[in-house]
Amino acid sequence: MKWMKRIWFRMGNHYRKKREFEQALKYMKKGESAITSFDDKLHYAELLHNSGHSEEAVTYLGRLIDSSGSHRAYERRAHILRELNRETEAIEDLDEAIRLNADNYLNWYTRGIAHKDLNQYEEAIRDLKESIKREDDSTVISTYYELGMTYYESGNPAEAANCFRLSIQQPERAIPMYYYMLSVSLDLMDHVQEAVGVLQEGIQLADRYEAEADGGYAMFAGSTNYSYGAFLTFQRQVREAYSFRKPMADLYVQLGDLGQAEFYLSEAIERYPDSYELYLKRAEVFNRSGNKNAAKADLEWAIEAEPDDYRAYFDLARIYREDAREELAYELISKLYGRQPDSPLACYWMVDCYYRVGRNEEALALNDKLLELENDDAPNYVQRADIYMEMNDLPSAEQSLKEAAALQDGSEIRNKLSYVLYLQGRNEEALLELQEAVKQEEAFSEHPTYLAASGHIYKEMGMWDLAIDAYSQAIQAQPSNSRFYEFRAVCFVETGQLERGLTDCAQGLSLNPEQGSLYSLRSGIYYTMADYARAKEDTLNVLELSPGHPGAYFRLGQIYYKDQDEDAALAAFDEVLKMVPEHADSYLYKAHIYYGQFEHEDAIQSIVNWSLHLHKEMSPADKIQAIEGLEGFEEGVLEKAVERLTGMYGHQLYLS
Repeated sequence: MKWMKRIWFRMGNHYRKKREFEQALKYMKKGESAITSFDDKLHYAELLHNSGHSEEAVTYLGRLIDSSGSHRAYERRAHILRELNRETEAIEDLDEAIRLNADNYLNWYTRGIAHKDLNQYEEAIRDLKESIKREDDSTVISTYYELGMTYYESGNPAEAANCFRLSIQQPERAIPMYYYMLSVSLDLMDHVQEAVGVLQEGIQLADRYEAEADGGYAMFAGSTNYSYGAFLTFQRQVREAYSFRKPMADLYVQLGDLGQAEFYLSEAIERYPDSYELYLKRAEVFNRSGNKNAAKADLEWAIEAEPDDYRAYFDLARIYREDAREELAYELISKLYGRQPDSPLACYWMVDCYYRVGRNEEALALNDKLLELENDDAPNYVQRADIYMEMNDLPSAEQSLKEAAALQDGSEIRNKLSYVLYLQGRNEEALLELQEAVKQEEAFSEHPTYLAASGHIYKEMGMWDLAIDAYSQAIQAQPSNSRFYEFRAVCFVETGQLERGLTDCAQGLSLNPEQGSLYSLRSGIYYTMADYARAKEDTLNVLELSPGHPGAYFRLGQIYYKDQDEDAALAAFDEVLKMVPEHADSYLYKAHIYYGQFEHEDAIQSIVNWSLHLHKEMSPADKIQAIEGLEGFEEGVLEKAVERLTGMYGHQLYLS
């Protein structure tokens, strides 16, 4: 029967070469006793491993080691042990293989790979370099690739790129993953344009593989000495990178070429039509390029395909918010929250929606639930602080921020806490919190947010020079921010440096001609300088940008009053009072105008109205005293105004 065993063996070997491993193993087992040569025994062990009988392969090679003592048997067993995630045992075998034969490159190569698997990068680099010294052109290409992977995984993309370049120096020996990893390394080095060119070659080669009936294995086997298992691993990696289309799109996004990014993502979707990730990425590109309808369509598809994955919901909600369609965002997140009411992330976004649509009580109540679900996450407390700030409950906001800082201290939380203290008039404490933010993150001391916040606090404390210096540093850090020029201009006005204030206003307006507050500030400066024509021009600009602005109408009334255009002044003050009926100063200006026109009755009533709205907390006696202290009116007019006010409050209140 020995001749039959040899037939079984030959049939098994035939199917092994065809990579029909199950069929091969069936015949090989029948003819196992006919496997006599050392090489055939190694092939049989590899067949056991490839057919899912790895432990049996390890045992078989153990017997072969005992009978032969060959370094090759040690290396093959180590190879299988490594793929079984038993790297330490593999290295022990390879130590013995190298002791037996230090000239065989494969022993060094396999040990280098085992060390890499264990993140022992220095040892891996040493062994792979020793392997390269012993290799010829037929094998060294793949070793350059593995050395590149070792450098890449150890955080050295420059050395990785050098090795990957060597792996593609003979294009006929290269495989798609070599190009891909070179492009990844170049991207990490910010050589994006070069990465695009390299990845394009990788895409072309991957497409050639994909077009072959065998998935490109014949091309792969003809180019490398990798095993069939390695081929399957590489092909899986290509699929996970969506035939390199998604990485290519990412590169083009970095270059700002959104059209090309969209092109490659669409190609990827053609190849992987059920991939959720690709639709998310293409939606991002569509949105960035301004094609929001297409972005929404992709996100809606993604939500329908994966209704429990929150990412598409959040991305679509962001688009709605960009379009100021907060109600649609609310409806969308409500659907997600309905599916996942106990998800902290869904709960957080639902709270945020309530907050954004002004339903603060509901937001606060749901934030209570969020804290029950997840009481150790600082952003949940920051969210609570934001709600309290919107409700003008600053002490509660302060407490929430302190709880957030206790969990996860950081510059952003400290900065927000500083702002809450500033709003409460606790400027010294606010300044200390800003300094604490810098302790948390030293670079924050140069951030425009920190510099502007410091300026605000110094301004409130009347420390004008320090405020000006802080705003100047903010401008230096972010010269395109028109608001910083406005803040500094206010300080210049307060310190009497009107010309410098005008310069800052002009600079701010050159950056943002639509910033009405700068026109308003400059009109005030011109008014102070008695340049009423320019003050009027800027005031009209404010009204053009913000029709019905009461402050602008009041300034316009003041200017007309100075220009002695009394009718226009009265009309302007009346516009103010239509919008702000309690605006005391408008009544006083009207009183002066009526008095100058000898309309004493109207003047008296305007004085009374002024006193009524002067300060609501003032007592009637204080209001009367204020009337009596007015200048520019004859005594009789003031007495009649007092008499009329007294009649309104009652004589007894006046006497008291």
